[in-house]
Amino acid sequence: MSAGDRPDEPRGVAALREHGAVLGRVCMALLGDAADAERALERVAAEAGAARLGDEADVLPRLMGMARVACANQLSKLPVRGATSPGIRPEERAAETARDRSAEPALARAALGKLKPTEREAVVLHIVGGLDAAQVGAACGIDLAAARARIARGVAQLVEEEKHR
Repeated sequence: MSAGDRPDEPRGVAALREHGAVLGRVCMALLGDAADAERALERVAAEAGAARLGDEADVLPRLMGMARVACANQLSKLPVRGATSPGIRPEERAAETARDRSAEPALARAALGKLKPTEREAVVLHIVGGLDAAQVGAACGIDLAAARARIARGVAQLVEEEKHR
């Protein structure tokens, strides 16, 4: 169903219906917790319902920008999480989690967590959200060159992290 299939539905609500799954994946990648991601999506839904999206050709970057801000606000409210459990050395934890394939999402979130917040947002919007560099720039409010640089630096750091894993 495309955004224009329900004429009585506001454009923002229709766009959310169309792009909700990818917005959810982006929020989950940025926040790492389903409940926090749901709260961020509720905020995006409220903003998108009230926004005048008009007949923009591609509302996805605008929705991603709303999601990015909602996730940043949600992160600012969360307590700082400890990196390791008491009594377990980091190298023991790494060896244990490397053997457990079910730990890969946690390892991916940990690698994303090592990126600068601006690079993390750009990488998640690009890889998880499927936005190109121009759309990432629009969602983050930066120019194309800055978006490309953030994506490149972030991906390079993730590749380095994977080499050391």
